[in-house]
Amino acid sequence: DEAQILAVKRVTPDLPLADLSHYAPRRAPRAADAQLNGGGCEGNTAFRYGVGIGDITGPALGQEMLGYADPVQVSSGLQTRQRARAFAFSSDCGGRQGRAMLVSIENGLSFDSIKFGVMERIAADTEDRLSDYWNMDNVLISATHTHSSAGGQAHYDLANAFALGFDSQSYQAAVDGVFQALLQAHRNLLKAKPAPITIATRELLDGNYNRSPPAYAMNPEEERQRFVDTAGREVDTNRMMTLLKLQRDDGTPVGMLNWYSVHATSIGQTNTLLSADNKGFAAREFEKQFAKGVYPDGPFVAGFFQSDEGDVTPNPFIHALSEAELRGRNSEAWFARGGGRDDFEGAMISGYKQYHHARRLWDEAQEKLHGEVATIHLPINMANVSIESPKTYPDALMPLIGGQSTCEPALGISFAGGAEDGRGPFTEGAACPMRDDELLPFLSQYLSSTLSPLLYGGLPSSLLEPVGCYNPAFALLGFACQAEKPVAIPLAVAPLGLPLLQLQPRTIPLQLIVIGNLAIVSVPWETTTTAGRRLRDAVLDTLQDAGIDYAVIAGLSNTYIHYMTTREEYQVQNYEGASNVFGPWTQDAVTQEMTRLAQQLRKLEPASSPYAAASYSDHQPLLFTHLLLVVRDSQLPFGAAYGDVVQQPEPEYQLSAGERTTVAARFYTAHPRQDLLHNSSYLYVERLVGDDWQQVATDDDWSTRFSYVQSLDGYDQALIEWQVP
Repeated sequence: DEAQILAVKRVTPDLPLADLSHYAPRRAPRAADAQLNGGGCEGNTAFRYGVGIGDITGPALGQEMLGYADPVQVSSGLQTRQRARAFAFSSDCGGRQGRAMLVSIENGLSFDSIKFGVMERIAADTEDRLSDYWNMDNVLISATHTHSSAGGQAHYDLANAFALGFDSQSYQAAVDGVFQALLQAHRNLLKAKPAPITIATRELLDGNYNRSPPAYAMNPEEERQRFVDTAGREVDTNRMMTLLKLQRDDGTPVGMLNWYSVHATSIGQTNTLLSADNKGFAAREFEKQFAKGVYPDGPFVAGFFQSDEGDVTPNPFIHALSEAELRGRNSEAWFARGGGRDDFEGAMISGYKQYHHARRLWDEAQEKLHGEVATIHLPINMANVSIESPKTYPDALMPLIGGQSTCEPALGISFAGGAEDGRGPFTEGAACPMRDDELLPFLSQYLSSTLSPLLYGGLPSSLLEPVGCYNPAFALLGFACQAEKPVAIPLAVAPLGLPLLQLQPRTIPLQLIVIGNLAIVSVPWETTTTAGRRLRDAVLDTLQDAGIDYAVIAGLSNTYIHYMTTREEYQVQNYEGASNVFGPWTQDAVTQEMTRLAQQLRKLEPASSPYAAASYSDHQPLLFTHLLLVVRDSQLPFGAAYGDVVQQPEPEYQLSAGERTTVAARFYTAHPRQDLLHNSSYLYVERLVGDDWQQVATDDDWSTRFSYVQSLDGYDQALIEWQVP
């Protein structure tokens, strides 16, 4: 059947792309009217750069975790800490000085609240006068999208719903850690001598897999045929990794950053330990190669940035699972979907692939970036963008109402179905028919589509279709142009353009950052593979004659507003299409506005658009107020103290080949919310060497676990586990 065919397809080893022209450098002749990378910057290869790292770990107990929107996935401990990694760049050529700060955060999402908070810290700084250097235009904050970080950080209510509201401790942890990383990178930048930056690109095979093949298959065949492997099979993910090598002229390694498209969903929603997931493993592994002693003791910083991963999973065996197994999340097959014996081993496998490939590119990187550092940024009112040069689609996809324009934001019914990596209670694929001649078949199929999901434990999305499809009340509120999407959750109610209710932002940041001949296309969406290809092409088409040869998509940047799909993918209303909140013309609108920004950057003009928002509004949560959980520590037994050992580890163990041995101990503990222990550790593993205890691991090592447990007598304990490497 179809599932078996997909399963076989997914586990067949990847082969290289037959045609790499889409990813090849442009090398176009320079246009006379292009100002970018001109005026003496054309041949510049001298850049200043500095790196920094900060701890953004949130509450390890009692906080709903970001990513799966599962109210029962509440933190109960720590598998690894979460880090912010900052990379500061500057150029001084052609009479211009340009700066850019790229920050990767091991967080589920990069809310605009986090960037607003960092900007406030920058504005308040008097010692380093950071506001003279850094602003909304030239700072990018991008999430790796681990689904195992603490929630409650947004200034909009929808993202905080299952976190029981805004959590100031979780939010401040993110802001403080990002600011710490940014400040370190800034100071290191100022004292650095100019040096080259080298770039390398190459496909990483068997590293990512399309989790939504039926939606991808809706894109035009001639477009899909541009991306086939050497055996003629379609390549439905972006497999390219683009890496920047930061190494001083004297050979001193400073840092590395790369972009690669893969969801950080190796670890599923049954996990309740904070974790940096696969990209976190890759970063730690890379940094250990250059650090002195135990991570993070060392100046080297490795950033594994997220890219166009919207329809991409790290789990090679996800399509081998039945719908019941996807929903059960407790079978042996479920935990083996990433190739390991459990989620953490699956994350390690995915992370090691990324680390190993990046290490190879580091060794290969020879080509020097040339040009200048430049940025452009504009807040866009995404609920009201008209497509100025409408694209011709098949009749079935053309709008019934409103022309080609974006809509007031809303989530569709299939949003509650979740993706294959983390199913929700409903099912995918609930779509309204677009043509009148489809209405009768739509109604005739209603009964069967309502009953069949019950067989594998899913709530039928069709129950809500009559409410979400062609609802005149929704049409009056600006949702009629959502086309095939049965509206389930309106995210903004804005009659006459005046927002009365916003559960998520309508004002969206678009940003372009240029470092030499590389363009970084910063978008706040999870961008699907084909949408990313189209957007990347549009930016390169505009900038190629201004010295830009390469471009990458930096997804989940500066805020979060769900998914961006193509118009063709949108029609089937899988999870990604239902989460495309501004409607079917979103990708066309973003491509139009990003092209406009690229044209302005090309001429070094100020950013502008007829759809520009006057300013950002630092929205504050209204519906939910988070009352901090009670963190009073339990009473200790008479004579005991916090940190006392309750249960010693086994005195002896023997490690056999192929076995995993875990050493465990228990201690009396205080509540983790009492102190997040940033830049420290809840635990240490030490080895006795002679008379000295030498540190082997901390709570940031992949081999350790910290779980908060309560004994039968009511005393709170920390269960510390160390899986012997």
